[in-house]
Amino acid sequence: MELDNKARSEQRTQELTDDDRNFLRQVVETSRAEHHGRLSYMDIMFDLEQHYGNSLPAPVLGEVARLVGTSPAQLNGFVSFYTMLSTEPRGKHVIRVCTSGPCHVSGAPTILASLKETLGIDLGETTPDGEFTLEGSSCLGICGVSPALMIDGDAYGNLTPEDLPRILDAARSGGAK
Repeated sequence: MELDNKARSEQRTQELTDDDRNFLRQVVETSRAEHHGRLSYMDIMFDLEQHYGNSLPAPVLGEVARLVGTSPAQLNGFVSFYTMLSTEPRGKHVIRVCTSGPCHVSGAPTILASLKETLGIDLGETTPDGEFTLEGSSCLGICGVSPALMIDGDAYGNLTPEDLPRILDAARSGGAK
């Protein structure tokens, strides 16, 4: 179950419910079982971001820290290190535009400018309807098809500004097309 923007904002300030605590315990135990007794913080965080609407609220991180036996500060340090994770609310869809050297020289600045204009937002911002958050990425690992971007888990390469309306429409309707 994904949360809408209003629910995301409310979740940030509310205490955890028993359902939240049970869900978090289940996610941690599933990770532990899948990794033969060890924990994969990244798997846990991805599962939680999907559930809590593309962000990791402080009360959630605090409870997960307790469950895995670490401090909230240490877990927050882990989350803040990785740019694909966020403690701040983001849109339903996260657009990551590659800004690495290969993408830059093959047109990423034009793609980024077109997205900013189309969406009416800058890097790090979310559209007023909560649909998209625009982020830069140092590398998506698909340099052979630069310039490139990723929306949620869908990668797009060899981009031109003319490709963007189709790509944004595909994200709005549920995925890559």
